[in-house]
Amino acid sequence: MGEQEEFSTYFRAIQIRFSRFYARFLTQKDLTLQHFALLTELSSAGTISMTEASGKLLITKPAVTHLVDTLEKKNLIKRLPHPTDRRVYLLQIQPKGRKVVREIQGIVLRFLLKALHCFSAHEQKTVVRFYALLSHTIDEVLLQAKGKKG
Repeated sequence: MGEQEEFSTYFRAIQIRFSRFYARFLTQKDLTLQHFALLTELSSAGTISMTEASGKLLITKPAVTHLVDTLEKKNLIKRLPHPTDRRVYLLQIQPKGRKVVREIQGIVLRFLLKALHCFSAHEQKTVVRFYALLSHTIDEVLLQAKGKKG
């Protein structure tokens, strides 16, 4: 089996495992992946408008409204009026929402670091570079998809 084929095989397996992982832990919190994506975005970006959330998550504004309604009922986020534009609502993560994001990201980070520590220092640098490049590449693909859509 060639390197690319082996990589593809492991990637497919990891994708399935990550899906199971998120399904397990998000179900325990009574959340969907979309809920978690919005919470994660708010956790890192701070207060954003509903329109910004739509653009960042690449979903429609009505879909954002549905997510916000659910997360607000769970006291994970708060909808705030815009200080100067009464047509706009801002979204702000609440302490309970931050806690959920920290818990789930902490679990993922722990097992990723456990695997990373199996590598030599040089190999760890390569893995970190790979993640940085992967993150950048995903951002580029999402920007291109957003450009084609809108």
